[in-house]
Amino acid sequence: MIYLLTMLGILVLDRIVKIVTVGTMQVGDTIPVLGDFFHITYVQNTGAAFSMLEGHPLLLAVLTSIVIGIGIIYVLINYKRYKWHFNVALSLMCAGGLGNLTDRLSNGYVIDMFDFGWFPVFNVADIAVTVGCGILAIYLLLNWKSDEKDTQPGPSKSHAEREKADKIAKSESKKKARSEKAIEPEKPAKKKPKRLK
Repeated sequence: MIYLLTMLGILVLDRIVKIVTVGTMQVGDTIPVLGDFFHITYVQNTGAAFSMLEGHPLLLAVLTSIVIGIGIIYVLINYKRYKWHFNVALSLMCAGGLGNLTDRLSNGYVIDMFDFGWFPVFNVADIAVTVGCGILAIYLLLNWKSDEKDTQPGPSKSHAEREKADKIAKSESKKKARSEKAIEPEKPAKKKPKRLK
């Protein structure tokens, strides 16, 4: 499935970049790439994405595991119900979370390296989570009106399911009309009045 491959690709890329960073740099080392604008800086982050909730590794590991588990199961079960944008967004967020969770469980911290100076240092997994959140936000903004119009009692249906249901209903009504026409009794022919001579 394409969404699992997306997750796997991000996990592999994240791991490669982290291995190269650890293998070639010491903690705190920084390499200027674009002058003062962008550096590669080796940081060990004990917080969540962009250093949030720093100092609570166990809480972060448990919360991240639960959220990722729910996200992956949801994508696997419901991917046919939603547009590809929604599924890609969830896949990116799950992959990013899983990449950082792997670090947190194995090292007790997350390896970060992309440094813009004015922004917290981040990694490939953080990029995946951020892009996934952005795609999801755009998806929800573009689709909330159509979802609102489609709100009816009972389970919600996708556009394809509604079209299929409409076609079935039309075909059933045509069949019913044909069968009623076939059952309709024939009217006896009118007898012509006899002429008197």
